[in-house]
Amino acid sequence: MNNYEVDNLRETFSRLFVLAVRNKINFTSFTNLLCQSEFLSKIERNKIDDIINIPVEKILFSITGFEVKVDNSYGVYNDAYWSGQNYFDLHLRTNKSFIYIFLKLPLTEMMNIYSIFHEMDFTSLLDYFNKKEKDKTILRLLCKKKNCSLNDISKTTSLSLNTLKKYNSSDELLYKASFQNIAKLIKYFDVNYLLFTNEK
Repeated sequence: MNNYEVDNLRETFSRLFVLAVRNKINFTSFTNLLCQSEFLSKIERNKIDDIINIPVEKILFSITGFEVKVDNSYGVYNDAYWSGQNYFDLHLRTNKSFIYIFLKLPLTEMMNIYSIFHEMDFTSLLDYFNKKEKDKTILRLLCKKKNCSLNDISKTTSLSLNTLKKYNSSDELLYKASFQNIAKLIKYFDVNYLLFTNEK
């Protein structure tokens, strides 16, 4: 992407968050739907030619099914706009998938830290995110989100408890899991495979 395309997509991405928050769309539902959307997939695959000029209201509708009227006032710089902008920049700077970034730093938390970080340089937020990455592993966060235990996963997927404990202790060990084991976790948690890879 050239600089114009980056700026254009960052603006659209940020305004999506403003519309979602203004229309009281549940934060978790919104980010889950966003991660499953063709819009986000095309950004991550750098296939942006056919999304670069789509109005943000149409993008929101394609993602959530929520229809909103055109409102040129939603470009104001606020906590929702700031959150969208910084999620986009975290993706660019870390090369991590959006689903990974939302898992490690949920939208509720991002909105809450606006008052602390919004006047700071982006590197301060990046440092914060780097620390968040180490706080809890992917599997631990997925279990918290789904309100399940390793025993629950083991019973459903036939993965051994020892294997799951290993994955639960380190993202790096999870990344080294076999394709078959990853496939079982993807099915159990109903998430994108990108969450289980650290390939740039």
